[in-house]
Amino acid sequence: MQALTQKLKDNYHIFEKLFIFFILAQPFLDLLSYFSIPVSNPIRLLVIPIGALYMISYPDRRWSRNTFIYMLVLAVYFAINFSVNLIWKDPVSAAGELTFILKTFFFITALLVYVMIFRRIGENREWKVIVPKYLFINTSVVSVVMLIAELTGTGKRSYDYLAKQGHSGWFFSGNEISAILGMGFCGAIIYYLFIKKGLLAQIICTALIAVMIWAMLTIGTKVAFGAALLVLGMAFLILLIQAIIKRSNFIQSGVVLVLLAVTVFISPEMPIGNNLGLSVDMANEKAAQQQEQAEAPPLPEEEGGEVPPPGSVRQWSSWQLMALNGREEFFGTVLYYFERAPVIQKVFGMGIGGNYTGEEPRIIEMDILDWFFGFGYLGTLILVLPLLFVIGSILVFIFKQRFRTVSATALFSGVGACIGLGAAFIAGHILSSPASGFYLALFLGFLYGLVKQKPEKFFQ
Repeated sequence: MQALTQKLKDNYHIFEKLFIFFILAQPFLDLLSYFSIPVSNPIRLLVIPIGALYMISYPDRRWSRNTFIYMLVLAVYFAINFSVNLIWKDPVSAAGELTFILKTFFFITALLVYVMIFRRIGENREWKVIVPKYLFINTSVVSVVMLIAELTGTGKRSYDYLAKQGHSGWFFSGNEISAILGMGFCGAIIYYLFIKKGLLAQIICTALIAVMIWAMLTIGTKVAFGAALLVLGMAFLILLIQAIIKRSNFIQSGVVLVLLAVTVFISPEMPIGNNLGLSVDMANEKAAQQQEQAEAPPLPEEEGGEVPPPGSVRQWSSWQLMALNGREEFFGTVLYYFERAPVIQKVFGMGIGGNYTGEEPRIIEMDILDWFFGFGYLGTLILVLPLLFVIGSILVFIFKQRFRTVSATALFSGVGACIGLGAAFIAGHILSSPASGFYLALFLGFLYGLVKQKPEKFFQ
């Protein structure tokens, strides 16, 4: 056993190269999944055992010991959660419960692994170019595939609701691809603006950036649209300041301004423009209907005293309906189950979909809420510990260095992480989705490594 452990420690750098190269595999794994080649999830779930081996082999003994102990605690908790729900839930899908657990386990493992990798290789400046370059490639692949799907009329609709427009190309989930493009666009902008390239490469990259923006508007989701406006706006301001101070980059700032202006002007005619107006109208209409129902006299109870579906009797304001974005019935239903669940399920969680009856389990698609209801008070506490540690450490590094570690690369990496975290709160498909959760883990690890390093110039 000692010989095996020593061999792992001698070859820990192989794991690091593997995980860095794994970044490039992401869009191709998603494409294989769309074309019914079921290898994406099994390959991604290999991150859990390989990540555990990397933790064992990590050169820093304190980090190696603490992260591996945390992984063991989390594995024991997941075993308890799975057992509790097999006993207390009826009906219960063992496969569904296990899938929910493994996907969540993947995100936590990927987060810890990439934090450890970028913490160790921080002094090697090569990775500060490689990661944005790989993110640019990934985002370009997704966007070009969506363009091909548009030209061939083969894109998958982003929404089942026919009045809403948009497609996700040859990718299954519009919400996942929206989050991936939103986060990936931050990495693409880093490579596009702050990494030196020749004239021809700049022209090609500009064309690909334009395709990325088109793709983010074509999906029809708020996350990608908001990310496009935010990132372009920030990029223009930074380049403008740089142009004024250094009297350079006037052309680049002009190009970004044109991209931002075109994005704003064409948005009303794109799927996102239709969907934003429709979301506001639907929220106001639902709020008005609920108000009318609340003011109307109660109907006589039908024979048999039929109970209305849980969640359908709650009253929501128009702002709550906008935030829930069509998820109000799922949220109300799972909350109904949680309020009536036994104490053991409140502590250890109700698993996927809560204590559903007679139908397939459905998640709320707001990750923090899905974690809370699925894993209970104890599980949520255990799961958020790494997130709190990483985010807290990043903030401590930034304030300790008096913001001197916040380079342009760190700034846009932070925006990418914030987009992922924000999407996890309002749109889901991040913390329990390997495809998009991978990028959030990568951005948090990358940002951790950036701000931990010695101060550097903002535009370095």
